[in-house]
Amino acid sequence: MSSLMPPAEDMVAKILQKNPKVDVNTLHEKTYHLMMAFKSKYYEKKVNAFLSTVKISEKDKRKVKKGLLKPGGANDYENIMEEVAIPIRQSVQPLSGQIAELCVERELIKVGLKKNVHYTKRKKRTDFIVYYPNIENAKAEHRIEVKNVKLRERGVRGLVFDGDTMFGFFNSPAEFTQNTVEIIEKSCKSTGGYCYIPPLTLSKIPYKSRRLRSNTIFGQDMRSFVRKGKLS
Repeated sequence: MSSLMPPAEDMVAKILQKNPKVDVNTLHEKTYHLMMAFKSKYYEKKVNAFLSTVKISEKDKRKVKKGLLKPGGANDYENIMEEVAIPIRQSVQPLSGQIAELCVERELIKVGLKKNVHYTKRKKRTDFIVYYPNIENAKAEHRIEVKNVKLRERGVRGLVFDGDTMFGFFNSPAEFTQNTVEIIEKSCKSTGGYCYIPPLTLSKIPYKSRRLRSNTIFGQDMRSFVRKGKLS
């Protein structure tokens, strides 16, 4: 929600403008209350926009608005919308990541690789590690970062710091800007890895790179690594 509010620096400056000599705790308290006021205005704006699309009387709209904006829940939620949205978002985010990892693991299993023999999960700050020729006699390993439908900055950062290869279900070709593709190319070239993405997304990226590959061949490539110790 931070992008929907003024920057923190602006809110602090607003309080200091009123009282430049305010002590640190009062500054924090007043800035916090200012942030909460912006949040309340945001919710009210959203409710008003929604009610403008509903064909009910103005009297009923006022009742609905009051109910939606009424503070609720034992956890001090701002209102019923927040009470509903926050728990489900907190549940969906990790679950979404787990689903992505299970889909990737299925690709490894399909080509005959076995967990704790040819690959491990959640080791050394990365999602998967594939070993050549196996864990017991490992002569080489390849780290794989799994990302979901959005690339975002942290996706590229994860590849740079925590993975040799990135597997993503990215569905927005526009995220693959020229600069992003160049970063992926440089990083994967240095690790001997690739960025595996859906073929439909791959076909729509205008900036081509030999380090971008269809994620449908990921399993075959990892089987090749287990056999040869490198990706072709």
